Amino acid sequence: MGFSAHPEALADLLDAPADVRDLALEYLDRLLRAEVRGPLLDQQGDRDLRGARKLYLDDRNAFRLVYTEQRAPGNPRRLLGIHLVAVGRRYNIEVYKTAAERLQAERLKQAAAQEVPRPGMPARFQAALASSASRPSPAQATATTPGAAPPTVVAAPPAAVRR
Repeated sequence: MGFSAHPEALADLLDAPADVRDLALEYLDRLLRAEVRGPLLDQQGDRDLRGARKLYLDDRNAFRLVYTEQRAPGNPRRLLGIHLVAVGRRYNIEVYKTAAERLQAERLKQAAAQEVPRPGMPARFQAALASSASRPSPAQATATTPGAAPPTVVAAPPAAVRR
């Protein structure tokens, strides 16, 4: 199994109190050996933590470790590795805010990487992808062109209001 970490998560780990850091390292080792597994997190208000998991790192439950699991594409039961997202205080949901920001940034980076043309793709397809990414859609172009007629919007009649 593999281990990866958000670069700032490693800094989180180094900044944690020594007892918390020791527990975090012990838990990471146990995660990699599939001896423990934290509860699954989900959407929390405006924080998107879907797919992440948490572990409690101290007796007071004041510190958390947030991580994701990398699974085999063809076999979701097979764990390939652990990705450390954040280590920090639970107080004021600090660690969850940080983890959600980092997960969002990683998701955006992955989405952008998927849009990059693949080697061996015909040049005309690469050119079409490049021009379509920077050019507005026909609807956007019409809406932003000076002097252009606004798009026609057909609205349904308002529904009767009950009191």
